[in-house]
Amino acid sequence: MASRITPNPSTAPAEAITDRRQDILNAALACAAEGGVDAVTIDGVRARCGASVGSIYHHFGNRDGIVAALFFDIYHDQSRSVQAQLDAAQGVEAGVLALVTGYLDWVVAQPERARFLFQARGAVAASPRTPDLAEAARRRNQALVAWFEPHRRSGALRDLPCELMPSLVMGPVQSYCRAWLSGNAGQGGLPSPTMYRAELADAAWRSVKA
Repeated sequence: MASRITPNPSTAPAEAITDRRQDILNAALACAAEGGVDAVTIDGVRARCGASVGSIYHHFGNRDGIVAALFFDIYHDQSRSVQAQLDAAQGVEAGVLALVTGYLDWVVAQPERARFLFQARGAVAASPRTPDLAEAARRRNQALVAWFEPHRRSGALRDLPCELMPSLVMGPVQSYCRAWLSGNAGQGGLPSPTMYRAELADAAWRSVKA
């Protein structure tokens, strides 16, 4: 008699938990895209994804927990994307250009997620997740500083404090993208950042090259 195969009881539930968590975050992003971060509410999220109130609280604790979790998921995804572009670049100039264009391209490809990052940062900074935000920002900046330092020592970049260089390189593109995301091109808003992709990248390089 063939033996009965007992399914692993942990596999399906784990997948279901992951899927449910993502469903809730997707619903939260949809709420934010429609009405801003303030539109992310327990009732609004539940109505969009069908999750029970108990499930939402189980995964995220409360409404602020949803906002913070979505923020960090997007933040880390953006960081990985930009870092991948930097890692693939050959040479210091190509690296600086990759930082700018990698960031710009990510924003243009995912405007709702990018807008949420800008909108939710203040709320996360004022929440119990403040230390996590500070640590995430520190790690991102530390990685950039570590990349800039050897090029500064070699003379390829200006002899400036390396902690200043990420702001010089990324400040203009972040500022333009933020302004673009806050407006509406159909109602007199700014043109897409792709229109100024080359100009922003060139300005970043000129700001730090030796």
